[in-house]
Amino acid sequence: MEKKNIFFIGIGGIGMSGLAEYFLRNGYIVSGSDMNETHITQRLAKLGAIVYYGHSSSNITPNLDIVVYSSAVKNDNPEKIKSQELGLRIIRRAEMLGEIVNDKYLIAISGTHGKTTTTAMIGKLLVDAGLDPLIFVGGNVKLFDGGAYRFGSGKYAVVEADEYDRSFLTLRPDISIVTNIDADHLDIYKDIDDIKDTFRQFCDKTKYGAYIVYCGDDENIKSFINSINREKISYGYDQKNYLKIIDYFTEGNTVQFNILNSHSRFDNIALKIAGKHNALNSTACFAVSKILEIPFEVYKNSIAGFNTVDRRLELKYDAHGIKVYDDYSHHPVEVTASLKALKDMLCNKLTTVFQPHLFTRTRDFYKEFASALSISDEVILMDIYPAREKSIEGINSELIFNEALKNNVNIKLIHDRGEILADLIQNLIPGGIIVFQGAGDITELCNEFINILNKQN
Repeated sequence: MEKKNIFFIGIGGIGMSGLAEYFLRNGYIVSGSDMNETHITQRLAKLGAIVYYGHSSSNITPNLDIVVYSSAVKNDNPEKIKSQELGLRIIRRAEMLGEIVNDKYLIAISGTHGKTTTTAMIGKLLVDAGLDPLIFVGGNVKLFDGGAYRFGSGKYAVVEADEYDRSFLTLRPDISIVTNIDADHLDIYKDIDDIKDTFRQFCDKTKYGAYIVYCGDDENIKSFINSINREKISYGYDQKNYLKIIDYFTEGNTVQFNILNSHSRFDNIALKIAGKHNALNSTACFAVSKILEIPFEVYKNSIAGFNTVDRRLELKYDAHGIKVYDDYSHHPVEVTASLKALKDMLCNKLTTVFQPHLFTRTRDFYKEFASALSISDEVILMDIYPAREKSIEGINSELIFNEALKNNVNIKLIHDRGEILADLIQNLIPGGIIVFQGAGDITELCNEFINILNKQN
């Protein structure tokens, strides 16, 4: 059979790279483009992909069978225009994902926060249970050889269901999970009601006779969930939930808790990652274990061995009394959850280096960011990382900075990356925690800082 040619516009994105790897491993000729070379594009090139840097119409040739684009690709992209001129089959990433997974027993994990970690937890559980799942996750996971994808030949698929641009509406799950709902992506959605309605549509696309697992502590989910005619399992700290988290406590970088339902108690669940939000994620995973009749000991051992997804409150350095974390949090709710988890470790000083992500998100949430950052003992604020957006007049990091000053936050606004590193080195104290937080290129600054620490010691 002749090999098919498939081209990915934006091949270096987390979601796109997972699909690209899937098709590479299934014998396709894979090519694609991205603006910059990254560890993701390097990985794909090693696997056999042809990667072009920069978007050009010359990258698109008549022999291509399929062109896949992400929601971030605009209509004026030269590769998208050339594909249309040549009459090639053009498909959105979300639709391509649906074509791959909808015929399997699909477990789809949605939510404004926590879906990447929860997807990885559930994927690991099914691997440990010997179910050999196909997995697509929105972050690099060491368990999956550092990639965002795992090839499995079993009947199960575990997929992160992204609400951005309503992408998850292409999925038809057997188990739908909703971790939480908050206002976000307000460049796409009109308001929180629009977001809730879209999540309701996602839940309504769950196959009949299937399950919806949801956090019953979340008021936005509760506002519509009873209108969905499916089998439902709620979880959370509230005693009204079917699965109740009890006896939660944290010690250092570890968490322990028990789960109670109407007739049984499941004790001594231990996590190597901090935070009440991660206990919630683990309980969503527990619900899946019960639906699939995976023994509790298998679940407990799987969760105990779970290491965080890259950049999800990831401990990158722990020596000489200093801990350094790299954290993807880029919404006020996520920032709050991560900083509270770090505060629970009772460090001498918590320093947060925060890089706002997107002009629109900063515009919509600068007051909430200032409040969230107040949890930290010291804050260094960076300039906004624009990602896919053009600048908006009057929207900058000073909005967060000035609001934080009103709240008496110990905050500095430093534009130069070298000055940030120098300030951190100058103010190191034993027993301190430093977290680099944001969805942009702040992870590179974190790595630079760790390199300095390693050279000093």
